[in-house]
Amino acid sequence: KQWYQRRVRGVFNVGMYRRSMVGVNMSSDYYSPDNMDGVCSRTKVALHAVDELLSWLNEDPDAVVGILDATNTTRDRRRLISERCAKSNIQIMFIESVLDIPEVEERNIREHKLRCPDYQGCDPDDAFQDFSQRIKNYKKVYQTLSLELDRELTFIRVSNVTQFHINSVNSTIQSKSAYFLMNLRPHIQPTLYFTRHGETEFNMDGKIGGDSCLSENGRRYGEELGRFVREEGLSELPVWTSLMRRTLETGSYLPNTSVERYKALNELDAGQCDGLTYQQIETDYPEEFALRDLDKYNYRYPRGESYHDLCCRLEPVIMDLEKGGSVFVICHQAVLRCIVGYLLDIPVEEIPYIKIPLHTVIKIVPTAYGCEREDIKFGISSAITHRDKQSVESIEKRLIDAGINKVEESRKDKSERVIPSLEELSI
Repeated sequence: KQWYQRRVRGVFNVGMYRRSMVGVNMSSDYYSPDNMDGVCSRTKVALHAVDELLSWLNEDPDAVVGILDATNTTRDRRRLISERCAKSNIQIMFIESVLDIPEVEERNIREHKLRCPDYQGCDPDDAFQDFSQRIKNYKKVYQTLSLELDRELTFIRVSNVTQFHINSVNSTIQSKSAYFLMNLRPHIQPTLYFTRHGETEFNMDGKIGGDSCLSENGRRYGEELGRFVREEGLSELPVWTSLMRRTLETGSYLPNTSVERYKALNELDAGQCDGLTYQQIETDYPEEFALRDLDKYNYRYPRGESYHDLCCRLEPVIMDLEKGGSVFVICHQAVLRCIVGYLLDIPVEEIPYIKIPLHTVIKIVPTAYGCEREDIKFGISSAITHRDKQSVESIEKRLIDAGINKVEESRKDKSERVIPSLEELSI
């Protein structure tokens, strides 16, 4: 992800390279350590993936993190990878996940591995047996990461989700990776419910920010939301709200007794534009209005926040969502854009344009390879607060009208608002 403005390519998956270079539907015999042709083929594919990853890191000036998704079960394989990375002066960190709980292993295979392209159209039981044999072949040569034998490597070893061995982690990105892994609970499959507060008086007037009360329709939504929670059997879920009046008022209609208030869930701070309509901002601050449309994720309101700032502020909330169970969250449009964008792995430049309508419950359910979103609408009318992405041509015209002749010139003039690095934000 680009959550911290780090250019990351999701994965260089060796399985995908193997399917394109060798083929699909390779039986478990291909993974046997006694099959020398298979060993040579798998090594060639793995090193090709490594070389592609290194080429991307070396040739793309914005590239920072590459992820190699592979088994790397032996010290010889890890040594080959380390040597290749060292030649390119690339830091490397290995992440190993160890699972020795048979029933969890079987569930993981059936729920995740059998959905991969290798087993499309196969009988589930036959596919399960084949993949189980593949694991047995790996185990014949498997050499776990060891604090004694691999002290020169940087690595994180996770055992049964709950135990961690961390060695030679010495950079911010590596530390953040460890922090993230230690908060993951992949064995928990929560259902997450999100909603914005009910419509407010500010929403009706087209104003942003503020701390206004609910409108009549907003109160109706609160009543219907409480009824929904009771009918769906969600009354025992913990409820999280921001500290803003509109979320607290909406939450007061729910029967749930476990309620936590998070300052981190407060709406994006619009700074000196707080309480204004978009029309007022365009009239009073035409350059600011155009600059925000030009790069909405990185733009920071004067004396306020950017979407990137908000994503950093939400990190503790994200980690609590990752490690916790089901929860009902009542917060705000920009906040939910960031959270939903994270859960659905939406590119950061698209996060400010995710539709989060009023009077709608967004249900997020984890799946094998991500999450699914379901919108539950309540049929209560409300103001429309979504604003579509503007064309570059219209933005440039507005900048010219504001006395700025070039987009680059405008960006340069606003250089003091460049988003700080992760290291600066972590101080």
